[in-house]
Order: sequence, then C-alpha cells, then structure tokens
Amino acid sequence: MNEKLVSLLKDWMETNNVSKVELAGRMGVSESLVRAILNGERQLTAKRIDALAEITNIPACELMGTSTNNFAGYSVMLRGGSKQLSFEQEKIIMEVALLANDYEYLKKIVKL
Repeated sequence: MNEKLVSLLKDWMETNNVSKVELAGRMGVSESLVRAILNGERQLTAKRIDALAEITNIPACELMGTSTNNFAGYSVMLRGGSKQLSFEQEKIIMEVALLANDYEYLKKIVKL
C-alpha cells in the first residue's frame, strides 16, 4: 500500500474531523475496508483513488505519490485553468511522456 496515500488520508481525516465510518459512507464502502486501507492492508483501485481525490480534494496524483504536473521529465500544463486530472488521464499522460522519453533516448543512439 502506498504509505503516502495513507499518511495524506489520515492527516485529512484528522484535520477535517472525519471518522472512518463517515469516510466509508462517503466512499460507499464498509468501515472495515477503510480500516484496512488505513492500516496499509488493502490496495486501492484507480476508481477508489479517484473517489478519494474527489472526497478529500487532494489530487489523485498526489495520493499516488507522484508530482501533479511532472511526467517523465515533461511538464504538463492544462489549457483552460488548473483542472484536476483524473487517475486515468494521468496514466495516459504518463504513458505518452514515457514514450516521448524513449523516443528522445533512441534518437540519441540512432542519431536521427
């Protein structure tokens, strides 16, 4: 389990005075699942990370322990403001950035 996510979630719960029962209700899951998540015993799906991001207003990429706008050495600037990316959108951007990174590396080797 991502220690960063657990730490951020516990801090958010404490700051906002949200109990495990209340968080479970907001997420639509059981309290035992929330307890397992907070104990690092359960992995979260992308869908649940997105739900937590929406509930806590913490960007999904931050919950996953990645930078909010730095993907494989590339900076991502969104048109139209600072809309929060979904987990799936971040995943797609990361894949594209990694492909671009591979391309740049291969270009140096092949000397295109």
